[in-house]
Amino acid sequence: MIRSIKFKFILVVMISYSLVMGIIVGGINIYTHYQMVKRYDQILEIIVENSGSIPEVSSDKNKKKEFFTEFTYDFDLTSESKFEIRYFIVRIDEDGDVLSADISHISSVTEEDAKMYAAGALLRLREKGTIDNFRYIVTKKESEDVICFVDMYQNIQNVEYILRMSILLYILLFLIMLIILLFLSDKIVRPAIENMEKQKQFITDAGHELKTPLAVISADADVLELMHGKSEWIDSIRNQTIQMNELVKRLLFLSKMEEGYEVVMKEMNISSLVKDTTERISPIAVSQNKKVEMHLQDNLFIKADAYSIEHLVSVLTENALKYSDEGGTIIVKLYKLRRSIHLEVWNSGQLADEKNADRLFDRFYRPDSSRNSETGGHGIGLSMAKAVVISHKGKISARNDKERKMVVFSVVLPL
Repeated sequence: MIRSIKFKFILVVMISYSLVMGIIVGGINIYTHYQMVKRYDQILEIIVENSGSIPEVSSDKNKKKEFFTEFTYDFDLTSESKFEIRYFIVRIDEDGDVLSADISHISSVTEEDAKMYAAGALLRLREKGTIDNFRYIVTKKESEDVICFVDMYQNIQNVEYILRMSILLYILLFLIMLIILLFLSDKIVRPAIENMEKQKQFITDAGHELKTPLAVISADADVLELMHGKSEWIDSIRNQTIQMNELVKRLLFLSKMEEGYEVVMKEMNISSLVKDTTERISPIAVSQNKKVEMHLQDNLFIKADAYSIEHLVSVLTENALKYSDEGGTIIVKLYKLRRSIHLEVWNSGQLADEKNADRLFDRFYRPDSSRNSETGGHGIGLSMAKAVVISHKGKISARNDKERKMVVFSVVLPL
C-alpha cells in the first residue's frame, strides 16, 4: 500500500513536471526559430528593396534611426552587416531561362548551385520558404522572377545548439527532481498513510468490539421472546442486530483485504462457485417477483482465492437483487475471453449518475440514501468487491446498457 501510494505520488509529480517543462522548452525553441525566420525574411526584403544589395548604414545614430523608421524592421543593421550576411540572387525570365545568377556575396555556392536552388524555389510555388540552409523570397518584376537567397547556416547552428542545451537541461532537471522525490516522497506521503492506517485500525478494533455487544443483544432478544412471546419490537431488534452483524463482518473483511491479506491462490472451478452462489438468491428473487438467469460457460478454472471470489459473487448478485426494478430480471454471465475470465452481473434499472460510476466502489458511497435505507444497504459491499478484484490483479467497472435498460457490473480476472 505504502509503495503504491509513493509510486502514484512520484508519477503524478513527474508527469506534471514533464508537461510544464516540455511546454517551456518547446515554447522557447519554437519562438527562437520563429524569430530567426522572421529576421531573415526582413533581411531578404531589405535586399530586394535595395535592388539586390545590403544598404550602407551610417554610423550616425540619427541617420540610422531614420533608416529603420522608414523600413520598420525590428533589428539593427550595422556598417559590417553587408560583409556578414551571405546571399545570392537569381533572375529568371517568363520562359524559365536564367537571366543572371549573382553569387558575388557568397563563396559556398557555385553558379550551378544557385540555378538549382532557384528552380527548386519556383517549383514550390510559394513566395517565401526554406531550402537546405537558405531562406528565399520570390519577387515578380515585370517580365522576370527575382529569387533572393540568404544563408542561415550560422543561425541554424545556434538554434540547434539552444535546442540541444535545453533538452539536456530538461533531462538533468528531470533526474534531479526524480532523485529529490525518491528521497522525500516517504516523508511527504507518510502523514496521509498514517492517517489511513489509523482509520483501518479503528475499523478493525471497532468491529471486534461490536461483536460482543451484538451477540449479547441477540441473546437478550431470544430470552425476551421466550419470556413474553413474539412481538414486532423483538423482531425489529433481531433484524437490526442481523444487519449490524453483517455490516461488522463486511467491514472486517474489507479491512483485512486492504491491509494486504494474502489470498490463497488455488486452482478452482469458478463456474461451479458462481452457479452455487447465484442459486442462493433465486428463492428470494422469486418471492419478490423477480427472475434470475444464468449464462455460465461450464468448467472454467482459475487460480484464485475461493473464499474471496465467493464474497465477490455474493456481493454483486445481492446488489443486483436489491437494486433491480420491481418485477425485474437479474442476469449472471461467466465466460472466458482470451487470457481472462469475465464475470458480468446485470440487473434491470439504470444508474442515476453513470459519469460517477467509479464512485460506487468507494467505501460508504450511497448515491441514493433513501433507496439504501429501504434495501438495507450500507455502501460497503461494492468496495469489498473492488478490494477482492484488486487482490486478484483484475478490473471491475459499472455501466448502463441503455438499449436493454439494465445496469452491468463487469469483472475481468486474469488467468
